[in-house]
Amino acid sequence: MMRESIQVCVSIGMLLGLMLAGVADAAEFDTPDPLRAFVYAEYALGDDYFINGVQDTFLFRCNLAQDLESFEGVAFSEISIWGNRTGPWEVFKKQPDGRYAYLRTTHYPTVACLEWCRSKDYLSSGQCLWKRGWPQVR
Repeated sequence: MMRESIQVCVSIGMLLGLMLAGVADAAEFDTPDPLRAFVYAEYALGDDYFINGVQDTFLFRCNLAQDLESFEGVAFSEISIWGNRTGPWEVFKKQPDGRYAYLRTTHYPTVACLEWCRSKDYLSSGQCLWKRGWPQVR
């Protein structure tokens, strides 16, 4: 009876370990194309982007370097939830193999790195022609 109890406890412990390992793996997300992942919500977005849909909005990009982060990467955002020219960013860290790992949602104290493109251009071509600075909204 004691031996069976030990075997049950060991089995339950192993099952819990496997379940927790699966949760850790599910929380990690990496992609070769972080812009696509952002626009098509291929991971759990950290904020409520695209309030007005993805069809006609401004996408924002910030190439990350030593001045904003301690790593090479890229951050994306979108205009509909920005207040007075500030907003959240979805941060992706560049990996040695060229893929990008999603890290977090954050705010940056500056928008000096800001580049933008129209989402409708990206959706029609699969590419953004990034422009520096704040978009001229017409």
